[in-house]
Amino acid sequence: MSLQVSINVNSLRTIKDQLDEVIQLAASEFENYLADKDNISNLNASVAAISQAAGTFRLLEYPGAAQLADEMAELGRCIASPDAKTSDAMINAYTHNLFIFPRYIEFISVQQKDLPILLMPYINEMRVSRRSSILPEYHFFSGDIPLLGVPAAAQQPAQLDELFKTAARLRHMYQTGLLGVISSDGKGLHHYQLLLRPVDRLLFLLGDHTSRPIWELAQAYISCFIDQTLSLNLNRKRVLAAIEKLLRSTATKGEQGLSGSDDTQLKKDFLFALMLSDSDQPNVVAVAKAYGFNKLELSDRQLIEQRESMHGPSIDTMESVIKVLKEELRHSKDILEISSQNNGIDADDLGSLKDLLSRTADTLSILNLTGPMALLKDQLKVIDAWATDGSGSDSREDFLVAADIVLFVESALSGLDRREITVKELNEATEETRKTIVSGSHLAEAERVVLEEAESGIALAKRAITSYVDSNFDSAHIANVATTLNTVRGGLHVLNYGRAAAILKSCSEFIDSHIKGQNANSQHHQLLATLADALISLEYYLGEVSVSRKANEKILDVAEESLKALGFSVESE
Repeated sequence: MSLQVSINVNSLRTIKDQLDEVIQLAASEFENYLADKDNISNLNASVAAISQAAGTFRLLEYPGAAQLADEMAELGRCIASPDAKTSDAMINAYTHNLFIFPRYIEFISVQQKDLPILLMPYINEMRVSRRSSILPEYHFFSGDIPLLGVPAAAQQPAQLDELFKTAARLRHMYQTGLLGVISSDGKGLHHYQLLLRPVDRLLFLLGDHTSRPIWELAQAYISCFIDQTLSLNLNRKRVLAAIEKLLRSTATKGEQGLSGSDDTQLKKDFLFALMLSDSDQPNVVAVAKAYGFNKLELSDRQLIEQRESMHGPSIDTMESVIKVLKEELRHSKDILEISSQNNGIDADDLGSLKDLLSRTADTLSILNLTGPMALLKDQLKVIDAWATDGSGSDSREDFLVAADIVLFVESALSGLDRREITVKELNEATEETRKTIVSGSHLAEAERVVLEEAESGIALAKRAITSYVDSNFDSAHIANVATTLNTVRGGLHVLNYGRAAAILKSCSEFIDSHIKGQNANSQHHQLLATLADALISLEYYLGEVSVSRKANEKILDVAEESLKALGFSVESE
């Protein structure tokens, strides 16, 4: 079955002008209500107009547009009700959808089809604002979601004693990752990687237990966020929270918690999302084969693109523009550097420099970065003066001044890209603030390099440990792991991440005293899995620091708990 609904576009075209007038009336009346909230008649008029539009779309059999209008009308009545307390969320949701509604009508006019799933975030935004339950993502999907599958048999028996022993720690790890996902609104793959780790461990320990299928679905579901074939939305936040609830039940109720819950609703959420994903991860492909479903005709990525087309430039677009601008500025710096070394600039380089800076200034204007734009415009006047005698500037100082301005603009864009500075702050920056922005950008770049090296070192250590296991515990594979981790530890000391450095010290000590030189035994796999928990937690911590320069210290609690389980306490350095 299709996500799209065939419509009679000619019917819409016939009445589109009248519909536009009705929606404009609804927006105008709501604006009047916001200006005078004592006059409830304006709000009632807005709701009446939206209700009229809803009836029209029901008559035309446009389910998405009709549902959106119905939800708007219901929200409007809730705002107007003297028995309900009006919140800012309700006002904002109604206002937001007064913008979305005409954009969606324009969308279906161009696409010649109703695509109701595009509207789920907006519909649920309104439902949440009035404290009503959200609709599932598959609300508009009329096809079958196969709930019965034939997953592949597990390769090992269940280790339930070990599972219940570690369930609390695994849940703690998952909670930390979930908090990161929610607080960052899904930005940063390391959050999802931390969600996946406890599910992977639980699946391994579950073996052939009867509750295995729901966890295989959870594993595939989270994998789709990691390879970015699913995006985060309100529904999916609730599903990720439901996985935490399963972990909590397992940690607190044991066997009863594993098998005692009705997971039909959650399975439908998992499976529909996987049908939307175009992931080619092996576990996702295996789930699709086990449940016998085909991917839907539109992937989640395509839906995002279509949804963004109703909003104008997205964050990704802004990032792309900044990337292009920084490339232009890099070329400008190269020209200025060569000119400084030669104590002069030739006509071709002068023309190229003017073109590059002019394009950059014009783009900055579009982005409303009036402060940096003004600096470049002023510098362009100076550069024009270089050409008046036909020879360009012969002052090295002139080139350095121009380079400083270009460097500031580049640093400003980097700070904006990292969300460390706002457009307003850039536009109001003083000379002293500009110096701070430039120095901060240099420091951030240096920190980025050190953190990347640290993450690479930990990843190298993890690969070495994996090779050690695969080789039946040949210690040659881990001969340099302690050295690698100590090198990473030194970098973290430089950045003043003392607690993370102390954890690495304990990891190194564990490797030296518990793995090197020992014969393989039945405990090796479990010990190494626990060590991996510590390294993955630390890797997650560093990833979070890399993204936002802030990190949830609680994830280090997980690493310390893992090392404590190995018999190694962490002492602050």
